[in-house]
Amino acid sequence: MRTGRLLIALGISLLCSAVASAQSLIFGTYPIPLMVESEQQGIFIRLTKALAAEAGLDVRIVLFPAKRALSEFEQGNLDGLFPAIDVSMPVPYERSLSIYSKDDFAFTLKEQPLLTSVEQLRNKRVGITSGYPYSRLLTGNRDIQPMMANTDLQNVQMLLAGRIDVFVVEQYSGLRALEQADASDRVHYNPLQPLSRQDVFYAFRTGQNGQALAHQINQALSRLQKSGALAKLMKRQISAEKQDD
Repeated sequence: MRTGRLLIALGISLLCSAVASAQSLIFGTYPIPLMVESEQQGIFIRLTKALAAEAGLDVRIVLFPAKRALSEFEQGNLDGLFPAIDVSMPVPYERSLSIYSKDDFAFTLKEQPLLTSVEQLRNKRVGITSGYPYSRLLTGNRDIQPMMANTDLQNVQMLLAGRIDVFVVEQYSGLRALEQADASDRVHYNPLQPLSRQDVFYAFRTGQNGQALAHQINQALSRLQKSGALAKLMKRQISAEKQDD
């Protein structure tokens, strides 16, 4: 039994070495305000670069529209995809440990009540943003009629104009859109009560190479977590990101 475990560990180690020595890996991603601003800027971009350096991987980050990123992964053109969420994955995958929790909140006009549960969205005009992975608690509820806009900013503008009753969005993406619309003082939400919560991770292709990549990223995540570097990287430094705009 012990020999078997040693062989498995040796096999993973050899695979990891092969992955590390391979040509540049391609990790696909898609725009998310604050988190993925470009191929060079954003909290997830900084995290990915730090993990690649820690794991000794040569990673090239490529930015796509959200649907295109998923399609590229489905076709096998990407070694990794981030940020990945289970509800949006088009094919089976290997995955890393969690790197973030995507919490969606209900943004409403201040003269309207705070909304803190999916049940409270029944019979309301609910704004959502195209390309974002929403929880099935929201998308699978027949009593909710979502109204889709292309951007968070468009949703905020629709909320201000009274064309929707509530805008459902990840907290920091929503706050960024409010700032862009100069509407932070007109909209509120309860930051302590998200409507839904989804695990966020890196996804890799199935098979031994994908398993090896997941193992390397997980090991790097663990080391960064123990050193305290991960907490600093994932800290939502909104003011710092603004300076990069």
